[in-house]
Amino acid sequence: MKKIIYLFALLFVHNLFSQDESLDNQFKVEFNFISTGISYEMPINDSFLLDLSLGIGGGYRLNSGFTGEWILNSPPAGFGKAELKYYYNREKRVKKGKNNINNAGNYIAFQTKYNTERFSMPNDINIEPLNKVLLNEIHWGLQRSLGGNWLFNFHLGLGFARDFDFSENSVYPALGIKFSYKLF
Repeated sequence: MKKIIYLFALLFVHNLFSQDESLDNQFKVEFNFISTGISYEMPINDSFLLDLSLGIGGGYRLNSGFTGEWILNSPPAGFGKAELKYYYNREKRVKKGKNNINNAGNYIAFQTKYNTERFSMPNDINIEPLNKVLLNEIHWGLQRSLGGNWLFNFHLGLGFARDFDFSENSVYPALGIKFSYKLF
């Protein structure tokens, strides 16, 4: 009987501290230097994950080159984003004893994001409008758990933007840094 109790205790401790290769569903609040929003990560299988987001913040325009704007004292724009991530190193992370909590790992992704124009236009003539822009990116990224429910995400790649208000297109370097807090 002692051996059985010892075996169950050993299995419990092992499962408590072992790393899992599978991706998890996560609902989070996220913020970066240009926006804030909510996001839902939904695994498709052990390597692919779909990240869907809605939020408000800055926006873009392409009438005189690609311009992104961070808003502090002007009306925000809205956005909707879908990102398909392929995690390529989760098994290696498990073998090396690295943390896989909160979908940590390196990935390659395709992201599409639609930004609206400002919700309202202020009377200040120095504030330029933001346009309806569709952004498509291919990027390499990483997601890391910062402890507890906090996450850090970074990506770097290449994007293509289409401004529907001015019928302009632009290729741009894609760089993203965001912090998230997992709600459940």
